[in-house]
Amino acid sequence: MMNFFLKICVSATILLFAESQAQEASISDALLIKNNLKLALNVRGERTNSQVKDTAVAKEIWFVPNGMSIQNYMLKASREIERCKGRIHWMREIRGGRAALLKYEGEQGIYPLTEVRIIDTLWLPGSSKLAVILAVREGNTLLKNNPNLLETLPFDYNLLVPSSRQEHLEAAKKTKANIIPWVPMESKEMVYATEKKNRISISVANEKELSKRLDTLLKKYDNVTGFAAFYGEDFLAHQASIEKLGNVLQAKNLWFLDLSLRGSATLSLSECKRKNLRCEKTYLDAESEESIKKTLRKARKNGNAILLFELNEKSIELLKKLPAEAEKQGTKLVLAGEVF
Repeated sequence: MMNFFLKICVSATILLFAESQAQEASISDALLIKNNLKLALNVRGERTNSQVKDTAVAKEIWFVPNGMSIQNYMLKASREIERCKGRIHWMREIRGGRAALLKYEGEQGIYPLTEVRIIDTLWLPGSSKLAVILAVREGNTLLKNNPNLLETLPFDYNLLVPSSRQEHLEAAKKTKANIIPWVPMESKEMVYATEKKNRISISVANEKELSKRLDTLLKKYDNVTGFAAFYGEDFLAHQASIEKLGNVLQAKNLWFLDLSLRGSATLSLSECKRKNLRCEKTYLDAESEESIKKTLRKARKNGNAILLFELNEKSIELLKKLPAEAEKQGTKLVLAGEVF
């Protein structure tokens, strides 16, 4: 009799636990907006000023790690509040850009004025990302004659190799680099016959033809997740071509790196957002310590950045110091596909 009673109690307990778990699982993100927001911002400590009566003074202070700017923290906060179906009343930077005030509401009403404060002594590894891309130009000799120099780089990096240069591609495949296709596109700046012969022109008839041309060029590479435009100032200034390109990128789920000249038309960020495309615009910088510092600052401010140098002995020498500098600010060195 006792065993039978025990079994009933155990069964009832299991049933109540299951119902409790089901109830917890059914609680929407909208009701957990505050907790979700803390997780999204990596809050590592908090303080409550319960006695504060001034509505302009924060009642809650959340402490977050250094490694990204307060602007980027607020961008993450905006996205999370929107995801949880909340609404931002206002936000404002304070303390010289080291903190921000945030007023928001959710399903449970208006939350107390919150200060999000960056702690200088607390770094969060991987709080921002930086991808290093080394461009193999048409006349590059290092890759063929002295590829061992690449082995001195103590981190993962990308090699940008023209799809029209088979000899460079074969040499790149012998390295440990992640290879990015550099696809020639129509441009008046293009002076090499090889690229002119292999380029994608604005006369491409439709998306099907564009997709077929890309397939032909990209099949030379392994595990392609995206590609870069080689020149392309005319192609990317042509609205009909941009429309086709955007649709093909979406269909193939590829990211796109625009390396056309400064000031030239391109696949706009608004167009990328509208079609949910992963696009970036960057330029081939002169190899210098200042360029590295500038890109590190961008990674910290925006959460991600791309450092694009030409492959040569100078760039390799400069990049040997990059891991230590990146680690100091919590920036993780990643492959290009991870920053989109």
